[in-house]
Amino acid sequence: MFKEQPSGRVRAAATRRLLFLALGLLLLIGLVLFAARLLRPAPLAYEPVDSTVLQAALEANGTLDAERQTVVDAALSLVGQVRYFWGGKSGAIGFDPEWGEMAVVESAGSETTGTLRPRGLDCSGYTSWCFIQTGMTFAEMEERFGNGTYRQWHQSDPVAWSELQPGDLLFQYDPGAGKGNHVGIVVGFTETGEPLIAHCAAGFNDVVVTGRGDIFRYPRRPQCYGE
Repeated sequence: MFKEQPSGRVRAAATRRLLFLALGLLLLIGLVLFAARLLRPAPLAYEPVDSTVLQAALEANGTLDAERQTVVDAALSLVGQVRYFWGGKSGAIGFDPEWGEMAVVESAGSETTGTLRPRGLDCSGYTSWCFIQTGMTFAEMEERFGNGTYRQWHQSDPVAWSELQPGDLLFQYDPGAGKGNHVGIVVGFTETGEPLIAHCAAGFNDVVVTGRGDIFRYPRRPQCYGE
């Protein structure tokens, strides 16, 4: 006996059913991904955070190891205290008495170069000063942590956002992008897990604590921790 073969019409109907099932599955996956994106908290805006938000984040830090706590404390100690100064660096332990004194911006590459401004820090000068407060000399900071965003990037390792801790760094760009970089120090997290970053920013002309917005994209951990 010969086995009856399905007709062309039956095969076509079965093919259509499979196609509709596949399209339905793809649509369902797309809707799930879209919903997940809508429900995921947006990065906290790149603007100074409210003091109550910052205080809650600091309380949630719990007990940090001594080195990280020193870095976070140092970072917070200059908020609202030191102006942005292109090329500004300091090896001072504690508040540098030269900050605030009028000085000519001598480092090239900025629209402020050659102008008279209150002496302060640039973004990487701020982060390096914070790590100097752990007991490093300026020379030790250059060797262990890095002086400037390029060295600080290459003397740190990438970490996942979920692994980020207070005292770690956030960068705006990968140095390979060939753009002027920006760096800040994570000082805590909001209730939704968004990092709060202390940094010395030209746009605010001050040391501020902000969310990451669309500025800070690359989380990294200094290699000097635990040395």
